[in-house]
Amino acid sequence: MTEPADTSPPAVAVVDTLLLGGGLVSDQGSAGLCGVYLVGHASRRILFDCGHTGRRRALHRALSRRGLSTCDIDTLVLSHAHWDHIQNADLFGHADVLLHPAELDYLARAPRHDPVTPPWTSAVLGGLWLREALDGLEVAPGVTVVCLPGHTAGSIGLAVSTRSGTALLTGDAVSSSRALRTGRCTVISAGEQAAADSLELVRSRADLVYPGHDRPFTVVAGAPGRYLLPRPDMAVTAPDALTEESP
Repeated sequence: MTEPADTSPPAVAVVDTLLLGGGLVSDQGSAGLCGVYLVGHASRRILFDCGHTGRRRALHRALSRRGLSTCDIDTLVLSHAHWDHIQNADLFGHADVLLHPAELDYLARAPRHDPVTPPWTSAVLGGLWLREALDGLEVAPGVTVVCLPGHTAGSIGLAVSTRSGTALLTGDAVSSSRALRTGRCTVISAGEQAAADSLELVRSRADLVYPGHDRPFTVVAGAPGRYLLPRPDMAVTAPDALTEESP
């Protein structure tokens, strides 16, 4: 007897914002608050970026609210090796940690004065189960690495098939809706043309963007559409000296 064909829809992933991205600027300098995203799939739980140590408690709380802990994460994908995106990587020593080899190469020779990859950055990755994240690597069915160079040489994103279309988790290749709207990567260290090409790739492929330093938003005809989450209230102690950077 022939078994009936499986007509159930293919498994799709769900992208959940654990920590919102943003940027704070003051007369004492700037602080990056990267977006941290959880990709839930039938076969794996994938974390995209993990933030810096100032947000460690917030990361634990965000996971706990979902009935999870750091031990429940199977794969950590690091969009690039800047301090605000990777400092909490040591919490995931049990997981696969994906990073583009160009980032590791840069860390091995980064100048000591580089403010976003200070000399201790490599130590954060010590003892982790590192895997090379190259373009097209399938992390789980429907979840694929996309190379987005420009911000850094090894910047990567994740393309995720969801019920709402293709979600692109972009790191700082598209840091905000403003970056996509203007066609300008906020900070470029690995070539103007590469950064522009990465932005165009996002325009052409994404239905949803989960950016490095902004709220997730839809993409309509290659341009930012609507935000998926409300603007958060930001409590600060010195509102005149500390302001949220608008997208």
